[in-house]
Amino acid sequence: MQLCVAIGVPIVFNGIMFTVLAVTSTFRMAALEARMAALENTMTTRFDLIMGRLMDLDTRLTRLEERTHRS
Repeated sequence: MQLCVAIGVPIVFNGIMFTVLAVTSTFRMAALEARMAALENTMTTRFDLIMGRLMDLDTRLTRLEERTHRS
């Protein structure tokens, strides 16, 4: 009986620890993936905003250039 306990307890403990490690790793990876998706959204939004402002600036500069050529 003692031999079964001496062998079985470490095996069960290792199984439990492996399960806990796998679950913890899965949760951490899911959290990291969510953070990366949020960061990607933020960067996309900022890039779109900057591109919009650059297009406005280009339009204004084109109009100004046309005015200076007319004068």
